[in-house]
Amino acid sequence: MASIREEYTIINLHDFISEKVVCLTLDVEQDYAGLLDEPSYEGLSHIETLVDFLKERDIPLTCFIQGSLFETHSNELKKFLALDDIEFELHSYSHSNTQKSNIAFEVKRGKEAYEKFFGKNPIGYRSPNGIIKDMHYQILASNGFKFDSSIFPSLRPGAFNNLGKPTRPYLVNNAQIIEFPFTVFSNLIRVPMSLSYIKLFGKLCLYLLKSFELPDFIIFNLHLHDLFELDSSKKMPLSRFSPIYRLIFKRLYQKRKSNCLAILDELIAIFHQKDCTFSKLDDIYKSISEVR
Repeated sequence: MASIREEYTIINLHDFISEKVVCLTLDVEQDYAGLLDEPSYEGLSHIETLVDFLKERDIPLTCFIQGSLFETHSNELKKFLALDDIEFELHSYSHSNTQKSNIAFEVKRGKEAYEKFFGKNPIGYRSPNGIIKDMHYQILASNGFKFDSSIFPSLRPGAFNNLGKPTRPYLVNNAQIIEFPFTVFSNLIRVPMSLSYIKLFGKLCLYLLKSFELPDFIIFNLHLHDLFELDSSKKMPLSRFSPIYRLIFKRLYQKRKSNCLAILDELIAIFHQKDCTFSKLDDIYKSISEVR
């Protein structure tokens, strides 16, 4: 490990893994991350389709699950168990969209719901919308979490500015929590590698993936509402948002003509062509923790 700042220490993954690795992560949550006036869970009806898709391609999956779903949609979540190589971690309890949400409640209540469902505690956490503050890591540590994967090392106006954050995994020193930030194309091109951004920027992202050297470690993220066209998208109150976000949400969710599973299939093929292997995030954490 190489320390670059007092508050965190960069982790050199070459010390722990010897090949290029992709972790496919899925945020399992209410439709459109709670942008609707009334919660909708239509995306959960497509879990079986995604499971079949991944089984055919032998791709492992890391799921960050909104804790309240363990209580309200347990039957749907059990369909994920058809995947042999799958990991379940926590994605808050209610997936609140406000930056003023009670993180202590979200972590504690979500952990309780997870424990009741699985009979064990989660070790990984992801905060909604990539919003997590330095003080929150202490709350995670006190609840037994070992790693987090919330940080977009990029800029989202009105939400966060993480351009000063590392693009590689790092240890949060005062909490001893490992942060696995979302992967961006490079330190210069800080566009996250996720299905939503690929849909937003289209062929440009695919060109970058095909033409340039990829990072040795990639966290690639997606949502069920990225993959499948949902009727609930028609209920999105676009007038509430700024003009730029109205355009973005329309492009992502209301002008759906492409087969997003086919796009994901193309991305998987690109990763294979670049000699990447697929792994779960907890396997990477265990590789690091065994050496530390």
